[in-house]
Amino acid sequence: MDLFMMNCELLATCSALGYLEGDVYHKEPDCLESVKDLIRYLRHEDDTRDIRQQLGAGQILQNDLLPIITQHTQDKLLFDACIRLMVNLTQPALLCFGKVPDDPAFRHHFLQVMSYLQAYKEAFADEKIFTVLSETLYNLLQLDWEQRAEEDNLLIERILLLVRNVLHVPADPYEEKV
Repeated sequence: MDLFMMNCELLATCSALGYLEGDVYHKEPDCLESVKDLIRYLRHEDDTRDIRQQLGAGQILQNDLLPIITQHTQDKLLFDACIRLMVNLTQPALLCFGKVPDDPAFRHHFLQVMSYLQAYKEAFADEKIFTVLSETLYNLLQLDWEQRAEEDNLLIERILLLVRNVLHVPADPYEEKV
C-alpha cells in the first residue's frame, strides 16, 4: 500500500490533525473531530483492512498520534480519543483477520498489517511516551474508587490495552538477525 494511494477523504482527515514542526506538534482546530473521524473510518474498513493499511503507510501513529499524546496531555478529550484510536490501530493482526489467511492476497494484507504493527512497536520505544502513559495511569489510580468517573475507568482500561497490544506485537525476524 502506497501513501499516494490513500483515500482522499482519509488523507484530508489526517491532514486536519496538525503538523510536526521540529519537535513541536501544532494541532489544528479540528484535531479532536479528525481523530474521531479516523475511529469511525476504522469501524467501517473492509476485509483487507484497507484503512488500517493506509494509516500505517502514512505513519499516522508515529507522526501525529504519539506527538499529540506527549505534547497535548492537558487536552483530556483529545488525549482520550487518541488513546482510543491507538488501541484500535495496535490491535493484533490475528484479531483483525481472525486467523492467518490461506489466500495469497489476504496473506499479503495480513503481513502488511503485521509490518505496520512492528513499526508501531518500534515507535513506542521512546521514554517520553511511556512516561506520559505511566504518569496518566498513576494519577488515575491515585483517585479513590468513589471519586473515579466512568471515563477515568475507561481510560485506565484503554491505556492497559494499548500497552498490552504493543507488547503483543512479535519481533521482526529480519531485524533479530541483523
